[in-house]
Amino acid sequence: MEKNIILAIVLSVVVLVVWTFIFRQTAPPKEERKPWPAREERIPLPQIPLPPGAVEELVLENDYLKVTFVSRGARIKSWYLKSSKKELIAYERFGLGLNLFLPEGMEIDLDGKNFQSTLDETAKKAVFGWQDSERGFKIVKTFQLYQEGEYGLCVIETENLPLGSEYHLTWPKGIGTKGNNIEQLVFFKGELQEQFKQGTRQDYGQGVKWMGLRQKKDLIVILASLNQPLGGMFKDDYWGLRDGRRQSRWIIYAGPGNVFKVRLANQVIKKLIGQDYHLSSAVKVSTWGYLSVGLGNVLLFFYSFTHNYGLAIVLLTLLIYGALSPLTFKQFESMQRMQVVQPELKAIQKKFKSEPKRLQIEMMKVYKKHKINPMAGCLPMLVQLPIIFVLYRVLLNFPFSENPSFLWIKDLGKPNIPLLLLLGGAMFLQQRISRKAQPAAQQEGMAKMMQFFPIFIIVMLWSLPSGVMVYWFTSTLISIAQQFFITRRRVLPSPAKVGR
Repeated sequence: MEKNIILAIVLSVVVLVVWTFIFRQTAPPKEERKPWPAREERIPLPQIPLPPGAVEELVLENDYLKVTFVSRGARIKSWYLKSSKKELIAYERFGLGLNLFLPEGMEIDLDGKNFQSTLDETAKKAVFGWQDSERGFKIVKTFQLYQEGEYGLCVIETENLPLGSEYHLTWPKGIGTKGNNIEQLVFFKGELQEQFKQGTRQDYGQGVKWMGLRQKKDLIVILASLNQPLGGMFKDDYWGLRDGRRQSRWIIYAGPGNVFKVRLANQVIKKLIGQDYHLSSAVKVSTWGYLSVGLGNVLLFFYSFTHNYGLAIVLLTLLIYGALSPLTFKQFESMQRMQVVQPELKAIQKKFKSEPKRLQIEMMKVYKKHKINPMAGCLPMLVQLPIIFVLYRVLLNFPFSENPSFLWIKDLGKPNIPLLLLLGGAMFLQQRISRKAQPAAQQEGMAKMMQFFPIFIIVMLWSLPSGVMVYWFTSTLISIAQQFFITRRRVLPSPAKVGR
């Protein structure tokens, strides 16, 4: 049993270290967001014009992003991901470009025009306006950043454009400084088209809901129209969507290729227009990723009727450990049987310590006599660990921003010291129960090694999100209950009887 426990501890610590310090992405605190303007509301142009030729920079930030705009063209100069420290727009390239096309074939390059600009840091909103004094054209571009993730809402408003005019909202080709392994995506007539599977076209007519780029499994950029755009295009240096309405609204997501982060942007679209845009289908999921997505969807299922992510985590943990309980019971039973025959095995080891081959034969005879499989204690654990670690990974990267509080915990995406101390106490209790189930000869050595383990765990986990802590604490309580139940109900012979 000592070896199995040590193996489990070592594997757990390795996974914790890897996921905590290499792949960790915690969810920052949620801030109250002001509602978006109604569709009919018109945003007035700023009254103070920029000096001729001047270019102003404006910055919007939340806990995930730092977005830098320039007044020339009202474009995005930088889209910086804070958690992964990645820049999604290459140097001297710009996102959210806007070009205007008039019915007579004239093109007005708005990317070269200086827009009047205002910034509201409290509402996380930037407003840009441009007006053609000769023809009376007026364009207002508003961008508002959501607090919950790597996405925002862009509103385009026009005045006095001739009938039949259209404008193109564009984004540069490529993600960051890397142009390789970029795949074009388009959601056209209710189906996702991927460049490396079905193939994508250069031009699309009506029926496009969103377009995007995907860089391997890491990063995604999505431009989604909340109206029915005239179409879209993939060009050599840029891509984007076409529209001609007096007012149009767009959701821009640019961030990690995480199903549940992209889902938040999709939820915003559902709230705004009542439609499912299936943005999560843009994420490329690996074989192990399907298990992560499956467990995450079960978590969302529990959340759908509990309306509390803390309760959803508890229910999901109970479900997982309940499903794995037959393997757990088999593992504990195998460990107990191994404990019972330890005196007999030690006697054999002492008698045949100079004859390794004979020692193995005699030990196998003991296993056969007592119907023990020496690997039975390890195999169930090896089956359980991948599932449990995937669940841990899901919770580590899950955005709880929709409803982050639970009991006294204000934000499941942030660490919580009281919960961590409770976890340390629960693990200490688990050790006590485990030691009582061991023979006295084994208790002393194990006790010395394990007495500082809860403290070590507290040090390791102190910065993890509370959502992971809730899972870890619940699973520890379940393990304590399982050990207590198995210890109470066992009817195995005592070591004394075996030695006779």
